[in-house]
Amino acid sequence: MNVSNQEQKRVRLKQFLKILSEDPSLVRNNGQAETRTLPDLLAAIGCRLRNEPIDMAEQVSQLLGKMGLQACSNDMMEHVMNGGTVDEFINTTKQ
Repeated sequence: MNVSNQEQKRVRLKQFLKILSEDPSLVRNNGQAETRTLPDLLAAIGCRLRNEPIDMAEQVSQLLGKMGLQACSNDMMEHVMNGGTVDEFINTTKQ
């Protein structure tokens, strides 16, 4: 992978994370079930936290699979980057 490709991926990931941080479907509102922490979600898919890097794209894909969705982290990222929310992605992918 050349440097410009790595830089493009880094910038795209940064944009994705910013959009996620502003996603209204991820904001916990009163009356909603409590959100699970990242370690809880990783444990649900059998990932053991150690002092080593984690491939979060792979872990998110596994989590989506555990939810019964036939989609991967790239599918979710594309949906969110195109203006959708995580809830919309989950709801439309379930159908």
